[in-house]
Amino acid sequence: MTFNPNELVLEKIRAVEEYDPTTNELIGRYTQIEEPSLKTSANGTTVTDAMGAEIVTFYNAQTGTFSFTNSLFSLDLAASQFGSAKEIADKNNKIIVPVSETITIGSDHTAVLKYVPVSPEGVVGAEVKYAKVINENNTFGKTYIAAATAGDDVFTINAETKTLTFPDDVTGKVFVQYDREAEKAVKVTKKTDGVPEVKSLLIHAIFHDVCNTNLVYAGIISIPRAQINPESVEISLTSEGKHAAEYKLQKAYCDEASKLFDIIISKD
Repeated sequence: MTFNPNELVLEKIRAVEEYDPTTNELIGRYTQIEEPSLKTSANGTTVTDAMGAEIVTFYNAQTGTFSFTNSLFSLDLAASQFGSAKEIADKNNKIIVPVSETITIGSDHTAVLKYVPVSPEGVVGAEVKYAKVINENNTFGKTYIAAATAGDDVFTINAETKTLTFPDDVTGKVFVQYDREAEKAVKVTKKTDGVPEVKSLLIHAIFHDVCNTNLVYAGIISIPRAQINPESVEISLTSEGKHAAEYKLQKAYCDEASKLFDIIISKD
């Protein structure tokens, strides 16, 4: 019997996948999809007679958009929107991570950092430039500057042992900011000249037969060319915030078929 469904129940979009259209390499995959929407539009040119009566309307410049909201913040999606690539650290390619610490000064007038600090300039002794005393009322007190030798208004640093040594009269807590190297980290960078690349999309859906909802069909929306829209990117920085994205669908300019997308439903 020929499989030829018409009306179906769409349960959900279960995943959106981005691929490099040249190599077909998977670039990003998003699985917490809310409010997915596929739209098409066209420019209409109306032909009228001498009395202004409409004869026919020709439609051209047909385009499309696909939008959705990911219920979780996605680093891969952010990288796509920023027109950059997610940098993944390892032991040979460490990522510099800024650190802010509040440390209690010990009885020996030293404060021990949590991590080994590194100098952005690679200068020994410049790994931590400043330290601010935190007063008992949680306000900032005196600022001490790193120096090669001990003094009244300075501290010395031994980066290898993660130790800062202060003058004998400094007690309580200090606030310090420094950089460390991490081999287990990722980084996404937004640059002003970053332009999102054209990707291909596979949108995976789950459908049910309208007469027998126990029958489940797999659905795929295949989009050969889609460029994520960077015109207005908003990433909510709250725990209940969402991560929205929109793609502009484009036909391959030299494609005689002028295809924007396929909707494919399969029985098994």
